[in-house]
Amino acid sequence: MKLVRLYRRLEVDGKKGKLTLKSYAKIPYNVSMDIEASYQSGSRETTQVSIMNLPTEDIKYLTKGVNARVYGGWYSETGLYNDVGIIMEGTLATPTPSTIDESGKTTTITITDGSNYDKIPEVKIKTTSSRAVSAQKTLDQSITAYNSKMNAIRRKYIDNHPNATSKQLRAYSHTITTKKNAFAKKKRQEYVKQKADKTAKAKVTKTTKYKPLSFAKNTRGSSIIKKIAKKAGIKIYKLKLVYDKKFTKGYTAKSKPMAAIKSIASQCKTPVSYPHGRLEIVDYSKNKKSQFYLEYSTGLLAEPEAQDDSDDGLQHYQVTALFRPQFAVGYIFHIESTTLTGWVLIESGTSAITDDSGVSTLDVVDYTKYKKKTAASTKKAKSKDKKAKAKLDAANRKKLKAKQKSRRKK
Repeated sequence: MKLVRLYRRLEVDGKKGKLTLKSYAKIPYNVSMDIEASYQSGSRETTQVSIMNLPTEDIKYLTKGVNARVYGGWYSETGLYNDVGIIMEGTLATPTPSTIDESGKTTTITITDGSNYDKIPEVKIKTTSSRAVSAQKTLDQSITAYNSKMNAIRRKYIDNHPNATSKQLRAYSHTITTKKNAFAKKKRQEYVKQKADKTAKAKVTKTTKYKPLSFAKNTRGSSIIKKIAKKAGIKIYKLKLVYDKKFTKGYTAKSKPMAAIKSIASQCKTPVSYPHGRLEIVDYSKNKKSQFYLEYSTGLLAEPEAQDDSDDGLQHYQVTALFRPQFAVGYIFHIESTTLTGWVLIESGTSAITDDSGVSTLDVVDYTKYKKKTAASTKKAKSKDKKAKAKLDAANRKKLKAKQKSRRKK
C-alpha cells in the first residue's frame, strides 16, 4: 500500500460560518494550496497558507483572531488509505492582500500556534475579612457621633448670629445639651433592654481586598501551574514536568499568568512548547518512541548533516525527509543512514507542502544522549534545592532558638 497523493485541508471558523478548503489533486478537491509550517521548542510559531484564486466570498471568512486548523498527509491512489493528521491549530492573523502574478491571484494567510495567552492580566483573588465591634462600643460610637453633629449645629448658629446676646447663646447651648442628653439616655435605655433580652449584638464590618494568587510552602510546581492555568482559562494539553520542584518558601504569582507558568516550568527544567499548535509543558525524555523508521525507502531524502552551531552540549543533525503530519517538537523516531543511525528526537523543524511535493527539514538530536543530559540536569537541580532547603531549615532553627532564649530572659 503506497501513499502517493498529497492531501491538505484548511478549516477556518469565520464570523460568518465555517470555511473548509481541501486539496488532494482530485476534482472538486483540487484547490492550489501551499503550506509552510515551522515548529520549535519554547516558542509560538507560525504557519503560512497560500491559496490560488480564492473567491472573494471566501476571503470574507478570513478575519483576524478567528480559530483555524491545518491538516496534511498522504492518500493512497485509490483513496482508501491515508496518514492525514493535524499540522497545527491556532488563531488567524490578518490575511495579506491578494497579489496578482504570472500564475494568477494568490491569497496568503498566517496562523499563529494556539491561543495568545500572553495578554491575560494577572490573576487576583478576592478576599473578605470581617471585624466585629461590641454592642457597647457601637453604643458609645453612636452617642459620640450624635454629640459631634449637635456641636457642629451649635457652632453654625453662633456663626450665623454674630449679634446674639450672652443670654441667647446660653439658652441655645442649653437646648443643644438637652438634646444630647436625651439622645444618650434613650440609646442607653435601648442597650440595657437589649442586654437584658440578650439581643444586643456586635456590629460586623466587612473589608474586601484583591490579592495575587499565592501558594503555601512546599507546594509542587505542577500544582502551581495547574491552578494558575485554571484560574486564567489557559488550556494545557499535556503537563509532565522534568523535575516537579517543591517551592519551599511558597510562591506568589505577581506577574501575568503565562509569564508565571513559564517561570515555574523553567525552574522545573521543562520546556514550554506548542506541538501541532497545542500548548504542552512536557518532559520529552519520557515521550514514547514512535513506530516510525526513517530510511531512504520510507522517505529519507538526503544524508543527515551534523550542525556546528548548537550551544546545549548536544550534537544536532539536519534531516531532510518527505513530510509527515506526525513530525513535531518532541517526536521520537528511528533513523538509519550512513551518517546517523538510532533513535532521535525532534527539537525543531519546518515543513513545506505544495501541489507537487511535501518536504520536512528537521533538527534532531540523539535520543539516548538527550535523556542522559535531562537526567543530569534534574540531578543537579535536585541537589541545589536540597542544599537550599538545608540552609533554610538551619536559618529557621536559629531563629527559633533565639526566640526561645528571648522568652526565657523575660
